[in-house]
Amino acid sequence: MASTDRAAMGAFVIGGLLLFGLGLFLIGDRRMLFSASHEYYTEFAQVSALEVGAKVRVGGMNAGEVIEIRVPRGPKSTFRVKFKIVEKLFSVVRLDSVASIATDGLLGNKFLLVDIGTTTLAPPGCTLPSREPFEIGDLLARIRSTVSNIDMTVGAVKGDVTNATQTVADTAKHVDQIVVAIQDPMDRFTIAVSRISEDAGAILARVRAGEGTLGRLVNDPAVYNSLSASATEVQRVMENVGQASSDVRALVSRFKSGDMPADIERTVKNVGESSERVKVLVSAFQPGPGGGDGAGADLRATLGSAREAMSDLAENLEALKHSFFFRGFFKDRGFYDLGSLSPVEYQSKQFESNVTKQRVWMRQDELFALKAGGGEELSDAGKARLDAVMANFLRFTKDRAIIVEGYVVAGTLDDQFLRSRERAMKVRTYLIRKFALSPDYVGAMPMGAVAAYGDGVALVLLKK
Repeated sequence: MASTDRAAMGAFVIGGLLLFGLGLFLIGDRRMLFSASHEYYTEFAQVSALEVGAKVRVGGMNAGEVIEIRVPRGPKSTFRVKFKIVEKLFSVVRLDSVASIATDGLLGNKFLLVDIGTTTLAPPGCTLPSREPFEIGDLLARIRSTVSNIDMTVGAVKGDVTNATQTVADTAKHVDQIVVAIQDPMDRFTIAVSRISEDAGAILARVRAGEGTLGRLVNDPAVYNSLSASATEVQRVMENVGQASSDVRALVSRFKSGDMPADIERTVKNVGESSERVKVLVSAFQPGPGGGDGAGADLRATLGSAREAMSDLAENLEALKHSFFFRGFFKDRGFYDLGSLSPVEYQSKQFESNVTKQRVWMRQDELFALKAGGGEELSDAGKARLDAVMANFLRFTKDRAIIVEGYVVAGTLDDQFLRSRERAMKVRTYLIRKFALSPDYVGAMPMGAVAAYGDGVALVLLKK
């Protein structure tokens, strides 16, 4: 019984060892631990979760595993991946074989995929070229960034499109207004063109029918022949004119050569005689060769004497006007000298009976401003006021006199007289210079204090 138990125990241990060895063999075979292999290298900027022990496939066939992943020394370095490939696939691993990181399915494990090359065999230990892995997250980030940029661009373009649309709408509105505005002129223009076309058609129809001068000219051979004959006649007349011109040129040549016709010679002789008579008549008005005066000198002397006599007469009349004995004579006949006319005479009934007065009153503060050193002077507003009043008097200044009346209320009588005359003289001087008036027709009258007026000046237009 004891020997049977020991035999069973030995069989169990041997079976267990056999099963354990079989498991190790299967695992080692699965990981190709018992196949001959060589190591290779490749480099990536990122390994995308590739781990040590991950499968290596060459052309899609399991060929080994990743042995080591070395971390780069700096940001600019790359991950260095060490892997092994079994011997049976050495023949397809070439120097241009590209290693890349792939995924089993969408969510499977990462493995290292080596493409089949075309150039020379890759020796063991060499570094194969690599292709960076493609990550869905990177793709989504790029898509998100692209969509964001598109959204910003669309927003910017949307504003421009809105403005452009508004501009197009405004332009269309203006075009519509222009079309509406020119609609009526275009209708009238179309109607006028239609009428012109109808009239032209009617005229052509009448011409074709032989009506009118143009119609007869086009359709009637007789009219054409008449015009042709007229043209021939005109040509003949022009030939005659040319011949006449030739005759005139020949006549002029004869004049130049002295071969003049008898009548023309006689006419020229008569003209010469008449010219001599005119010369004699003119010489009678010229001074003689011995220095004597001719008829012209006598006539000039007579006119000079007449001007001198008229000047003396004017001076005598002016003296008579101022003479004590004849002043009343001239005043009775309406002759007054504005320079010597006194305020009493100006206000007398006799003077009033001969003239009528058109008076315009202006206050002192409207015309004058006080000077810094004392006294008064015409202000700019006062000059403008005088210009406005004179606008109504200027048309009468050629044959009528203007009296500038000065008025002062305050002060003694002599002070009133002097100040009122000063105001009147300032206004008179301004009017003569401003409007180029004759001094004989502009008088200054110191009126002093008058109960009906205050301080100021009155312009008076005298009328008979």
